[in-house]
Amino acid sequence: MFGGMLRRFASLVVLVSLGAGVPVCAARAPARAQPLPYIEIVTGGAAPDAELPLVIALHGRGDTAEGFAALFDGWAARARIVIPRPPHPWAGGQAWTLHGHAVAESRPAIASDLVGLADRVVATADVVRRARRTRGPGVVMGFSQGGMMAWTIAVRHPRAFTAAFPVAGFLFPEVLARQSVAGARLPPIVAFHGTADQLVPLADDQRGVRLLEQKGGHADLRVYDGVAHAIPPALRSDLFREMGAALAPADAASQK
Repeated sequence: MFGGMLRRFASLVVLVSLGAGVPVCAARAPARAQPLPYIEIVTGGAAPDAELPLVIALHGRGDTAEGFAALFDGWAARARIVIPRPPHPWAGGQAWTLHGHAVAESRPAIASDLVGLADRVVATADVVRRARRTRGPGVVMGFSQGGMMAWTIAVRHPRAFTAAFPVAGFLFPEVLARQSVAGARLPPIVAFHGTADQLVPLADDQRGVRLLEQKGGHADLRVYDGVAHAIPPALRSDLFREMGAALAPADAASQK
């Protein structure tokens, strides 16, 4: 989707391959969770070796890390963007799960995939924090299946990131049922969804927010009239404004 824009900053992309022997910070991720391979870019004119706030960005099914990186082209915020590679090949790209979310019988299997991969994403963030000078916990965002992942991470690992920004995804009830959120200090969750999304209907996102609130949690769901399964300029602008606000205190501290 965004691959054509990548050439303008391809020189900033760093590929990091992680194997089973990479140490994982057990304080954040389960000890057996293995990190994922990822690519990395910096935004806002920052130097690659600068101390920067972290953004974990999770793409949708069939996209690639390189393609999704172009979403951040021209973003003025100083940040380190880390885009993990999902484990499953799909239509020339990768996927977080191979099961179709529209099939009710697949929901438990999808929930298992999302929970296990949420642990691996958090393990990946731990590795980045060890390898790079990173200011603050950072934020997690995702689109489509990546949005489902961002939701899962927010409720399963509420202290791993400062905030979560799911786009065109939703919180699976089967994931929420596995987590104890009553009394938990969830990070701020700001979700974005279009009313014309036929692939991942807005109703699924609304239901997930209601269920979360019934268990004592909270999320801010922003609805975009006429927007389909995409990140158009107006939504992108709002997303980046919210992400920038969440990262601003850490970025200001890193420049002192």
